[in-house]
Amino acid sequence: MRPYKALLLAFALMISAGTVQAETIKWRIATFDRETGAYWNNFMVPYVELVKELTDGRMVLEPLPGGALGNIFKIYEQVDDGLVEMAMMPAAFLGTKDPFNAIAMTMPTGLGVDSIVAWLYFGGGEELVKGHRAERMGMHAMILGAGPSEFFAHSHVPVTKVEDLENLKYRTLGNWAAIVKDKFAASPTTVPGPEIYGLLEKKGLDLTEYSTPGENFKLGLHEVAEYIIYPGIHAGAFAFEAVAKLEKWKELPPDIQQKMAIAARLVTYDGMNRFIMGDLAAMEKLAKGKNKFIKLSPEFQAKAQVAARDWARAASEKAAKDGNPWSLKAFESITAFQDNWRRNSKYMAVDYRPE
Repeated sequence: MRPYKALLLAFALMISAGTVQAETIKWRIATFDRETGAYWNNFMVPYVELVKELTDGRMVLEPLPGGALGNIFKIYEQVDDGLVEMAMMPAAFLGTKDPFNAIAMTMPTGLGVDSIVAWLYFGGGEELVKGHRAERMGMHAMILGAGPSEFFAHSHVPVTKVEDLENLKYRTLGNWAAIVKDKFAASPTTVPGPEIYGLLEKKGLDLTEYSTPGENFKLGLHEVAEYIIYPGIHAGAFAFEAVAKLEKWKELPPDIQQKMAIAARLVTYDGMNRFIMGDLAAMEKLAKGKNKFIKLSPEFQAKAQVAARDWARAASEKAAKDGNPWSLKAFESITAFQDNWRRNSKYMAVDYRPE
């Protein structure tokens, strides 16, 4: 080959490579939260911005707020149907038909604020989520966002022992709804976040859990119920996931896949602390208000943990017998990690001091 032809060929290859490099991939990512919500601003917006930055604009995600595609409890199905390429959601929105979804990322009386991120990234949590989603749902998943404890409830009635839950209309969801119904004779109901205030105000609910102190404060739940009950043992800490159809994910260039995963991990760490800062500000305001705070007793918490583990173990063992081992893997992993953490974390100095 003559020298000038070699130069022309090299130049053509450089142009071709530059064209591929500059190509922009555009996906839509849906979630359940409104644009003023903490989940949107602590997880979704930072993720979208960071993916664009890390990929030099080669990957652009268009975020869709809750309701943009219809029913917020059907977003996984909307990804599966191809209406949107990605979704960021709590697994609890999938219900308890597959108990994995009610255990892996927010198990009642499970991992707390201090331990959940360690389990997710170094205790096998994210690998379990990835494995389950790929095998059972044909989706690629990654952890996207983690947050601290919720309030146990905003309530019209004081709750000090598990027997107090009997016959109470309690807004909750996932396996906690099943636990309080089956073990403590409560009457759980699931409604979307925007409907909670009105129902609580009209006493269509006796008590409700929804989110962390900061997010509940934005909804004004403290305005329409006298009691605030804590700690939120039903959701001691939580994690969200981002999902995409497996075949769609595999179409992405490997470097973009890697950068999207890095962005998700950074947002998970940041999101936890963003939530905590917002919650601390809300708690400061609530402390000056008229609400009465009730702390769940150690006896209540102990009975709740026995009930939660019994439920999760039974549901997981049944699923395993039916050919789905994933929930049992998650249950055994979480409980072993939590027990180990409680045995061996006594060396840690923490700023929280029980009253």
